Amino acid sequence: MENQPLFFLKDYKLFWGLQKEIFDIKIQSFNKKYNFIICAEHNHVYTIGRNSKFPNFLMFYNTYKKIPILKVDRGGDVTYHGPGQLVVYFILDLFLFNYDINFLLRFIENVIIYILLKYKIIGFRIINQAGIWVICHNDLKKIGSIGLKIRHYITMHGFSLNIKNNLNYYNYIRPCGLKKYGITSLYTENNFYFYINIKSLLKNILSYFFNLLI
Repeated sequence: MENQPLFFLKDYKLFWGLQKEIFDIKIQSFNKKYNFIICAEHNHVYTIGRNSKFPNFLMFYNTYKKIPILKVDRGGDVTYHGPGQLVVYFILDLFLFNYDINFLLRFIENVIIYILLKYKIIGFRIINQAGIWVICHNDLKKIGSIGLKIRHYITMHGFSLNIKNNLNYYNYIRPCGLKKYGITSLYTENNFYFYINIKSLLKNILSYFFNLLI
């Protein structure tokens, strides 16, 4: 039985197409006034980023063979999206971040870390490893992933955060190309029914960070 959705479940292709439409309009118009943040929860899908190698699929899955595999235009490697996972897309002009990609990455990492802190989970970044990590039973595990596309100083894609998703779907891939580290979720790290307020929490956190930036 699947978990109750955080949002209405949407097909990944639908949101990918929406992002591209907004992205193209911003590039063509050079409009710095309107920037977009889109929050979603997707149906089951595996996506392959620009840096991915097909061997990072560990086997051709028989159990989940109906799950689509999409080659997409974000950075990063192969990952999984599905019910119980929060995905946040940023279609922004980098002028908000002084045209500094590293500033943007630190911003996204801080958003994830702040969400985790609200649930008494200590998340942290690792040098040269995009995403956010936690220590789980003395093991290092990834809880949030980041993948971006940037062209003409306009961004696309964003981050995913495992809330209460079925982690077994990661067994068929080497997520983000990682060989020795596992994947975890908020529910695994802090086992209580917490995500009923995730939408308002995320709204408040993003409003707080953007108020600091502007």
